[in-house]
Amino acid sequence: MAPGKTAFVLGLTLSVLVAHGLPAAAMQEDYEDIEKSISVFNRAKLLHQEREYEGAIREYRAALKLDDQNPFIHNSLGLALAAVGAFAESLKSFTKAVELNPDLTDVYNNLGMVYAEMGQKNQAFEAFTRAVRNPNYPTPEKALYNMGNLYLQDGNLELALMHFKRSVERREEFPLGYRGLGNVYLQMGEVDEAYLQFGRALEINEDDMESLFQIARIHEHRGELDKAREYYRKVVEVDRFSTYGQLAMKRLDSFKGS
Repeated sequence: MAPGKTAFVLGLTLSVLVAHGLPAAAMQEDYEDIEKSISVFNRAKLLHQEREYEGAIREYRAALKLDDQNPFIHNSLGLALAAVGAFAESLKSFTKAVELNPDLTDVYNNLGMVYAEMGQKNQAFEAFTRAVRNPNYPTPEKALYNMGNLYLQDGNLELALMHFKRSVERREEFPLGYRGLGNVYLQMGEVDEAYLQFGRALEINEDDMESLFQIARIHEHRGELDKAREYYRKVVEVDRFSTYGQLAMKRLDSFKGS
């Protein structure tokens, strides 16, 4: 991903300039544009991290006006566009990023997510598979998790289970993989195993709201209302304004008087 890649971006772009044998004056001018582009790019990343997506999009585009051959900026712009639901534009940005650098493996995972949001599941699977099969991809567990989610949405529990298992095999400390396993086991009716997997997710990330909420639900269905309250309260403490936070508050309200 773009964060943490600034030094590499500069080195990559400069190597292209040297390879093209640009005149010294032209190279200096382009170098200055690249430096300005990196400064704007860093400003955009800060906005992105603060979830100021519209501002980030403006800054990423400004950075590209200075250096439109930077795949990391195209990738980051794609992420910001996806965050505001502009999936068609996001797709163009990710596609441009891999055209400029086919070895930018994270982009294939990002492409897969956008294709999935657009309902183009075949293309999504193809993109996720390209990410997983690339030996240089540092986080294959992400793409495996995303593939598991697609299978889960299709009701193919066996393949969903297989991909979630593969995700935690690739990276043991991966809470999303355990959460995915929990959701599959819930649909299979294996509640005790689901509880165990959600618990593993929380051991790694105690603020995983979905896992907290699902454990609360399991306690509620077992009639263990004190434990259910405890976990619903934890959900609210993490983020009362989120979807899970709102649902948890409704469940807590329903317990009043019981």
